[in-house]
Amino acid sequence: MNLPLVRRLILKDWYLSRTPLLMLAIGGIGAVALLFVRQEATGYVSLTSAFISLILLGNILPIHTIVNERKRQNLAFVMSLPISPADYTAAKIIANLLAFFVLWAAIAGTMIAVFAGSSVYGGLLPVIVIAALAPFVAFCLIVAVALVGESEVGAIVTTAATNISYSFTGFFLMRTPAMRATLRSPVPIWTDTALAVIAIEIALIVIALAATFYFQSRKTNFI
Repeated sequence: MNLPLVRRLILKDWYLSRTPLLMLAIGGIGAVALLFVRQEATGYVSLTSAFISLILLGNILPIHTIVNERKRQNLAFVMSLPISPADYTAAKIIANLLAFFVLWAAIAGTMIAVFAGSSVYGGLLPVIVIAALAPFVAFCLIVAVALVGESEVGAIVTTAATNISYSFTGFFLMRTPAMRATLRSPVPIWTDTALAVIAIEIALIVIALAATFYFQSRKTNFI
């Protein structure tokens, strides 16, 4: 692996993504800050805005750093460098994953910490964890399709499908008796249903990233 070039490609993606990352960071941090007002109305606005920030982050990053690179024909520059498809894949995944994870951890981590320390709304914690992991799963799926499929249409369809899935998944999940029964609890109750959903989300993240590396490793060029 050409580590110096991989590192430069990572820094290049971060630099080119600095504006949307900064805007999303400001929006996400501002949304989370509303939680500390500790009012029902501001809490609803805070959670909604924070999750929208995470969803937008998961959508924008791979489109900006992977899809647009091919769309604007900037890939020709990368192809001229002495790197392999494995190097390119590593650079893209590391750049996207680190950028996403830093903001995701800051926003989702603060929300989780607030509800974990609550003596009134602790029962919402499992739902918050599940909801926070959902954009992470969507992000990994979009990265996988964008890299392996090399198709703008495929990435857009995956983005649209994951965005639509939030509403349907939340609708059916919140109507599960095991989940609904714990929402008003002052302390977190980790039911089998909640743990199973969290395990599935983590598994999807790992599978999406592993599959991306596997299929990309079978390629001999960037085309």
